Amino acid sequence: MHALTHCTLYTGRDILEDYAVVIDKKRIADIVKATTLPSDMNTEDMHGAILTPGFIDLQINGCGGRLFNDHICAETLDTMCRTMLPTGCTGFLPALISTSDTDMTTAMKVVQDYREHARETVLGLHLEGPWLNLERRGIHDPGMIRPPDEDMLALIKRYGNKVVRMCTLAPEQVQQHQIEQLNHADIRISAGHSSVYCSRAREMFRQNIHMATHLFNAMEPLKGREPGLLGAVFLEKPWTGIIADGVHVAWENIILAKEILGEKLFLVTDATPAVRSDITHFEFGGQRVYVKEGKCVTEGGTIGGSLLTMDQAVRNCVAYAGVEPAEALRMASLYPAQALGMDTEYGRIGKGYQADLVALDQQLEVVSVFKKGECLYA
Repeated sequence: MHALTHCTLYTGRDILEDYAVVIDKKRIADIVKATTLPSDMNTEDMHGAILTPGFIDLQINGCGGRLFNDHICAETLDTMCRTMLPTGCTGFLPALISTSDTDMTTAMKVVQDYREHARETVLGLHLEGPWLNLERRGIHDPGMIRPPDEDMLALIKRYGNKVVRMCTLAPEQVQQHQIEQLNHADIRISAGHSSVYCSRAREMFRQNIHMATHLFNAMEPLKGREPGLLGAVFLEKPWTGIIADGVHVAWENIILAKEILGEKLFLVTDATPAVRSDITHFEFGGQRVYVKEGKCVTEGGTIGGSLLTMDQAVRNCVAYAGVEPAEALRMASLYPAQALGMDTEYGRIGKGYQADLVALDQQLEVVSVFKKGECLYA
């Protein structure tokens, strides 16, 4: 048992000064006044840092030079865990974009095996596609976009939410009973890459779709006669991810989304192999994506993921969207945990929670990162 001292705690609910976080093995044992710690307690001085719950990213395509779609294996997940840890990301969903049934089956098996070995940074799999609207496919390979297959749905259901945490689909491409199959497995369904009518999307948000994927991107713009998926999100306020890199979404639209969605808006990166790597191009969705001028784009100008990390997304929200630091930190930790239904384990600094923690300086730069109570980056 040991304690982290001399820090300001952003617990996900409160901001606490002069408190210490007591860690027993992998979990937070208590939060106490620093002056009440036993004299023989092992302590670690955080030197005035901000201490916040570890960041949770629900959409990482790859990083560190590797793309999960191209290398569906434990080594890729190891690279992603290792690469993202210094950015404060202590939990994430690797995203598998539209691909073959064979690759989907392999990905589920790889993630299941990975998680069984207590590698808890990978919280599960995000299947982004292939049940999308072809007109709103973005970077996804059009040859891989197709209607749901009953055998694949049954397989996903058997793996369940311990393996497949999240599935992005276009509501207009999937039948009601198929969505219910995923719901019965407690898989978080997210609407995205869609041209669905607003009325239909509103109905499905009320019934059986929990979330919306990368707001503003791969969806119809708001129109006077048809608000579309974007209008339905603003009216029904499901959990909604947004890519705060200044490329995917204008800062003014992030301000607007935050005003409307409040605590239902959370941060994702949509990170690519170029993140924390010196590569200049990569293959994604059957296309070559070039890294230039802070963007990942194809020759035709289609955005293919991002160069964003969660710590930078937090700083961007504070600097360019006027979000208070405590709220920006919740957008990176508590809210994604709540969106996944994992907020009794992650997303807060509180008794019984996983001791996944990030120490930041006053400029919100990462100083050190703790996973299950152990300092893995400093």
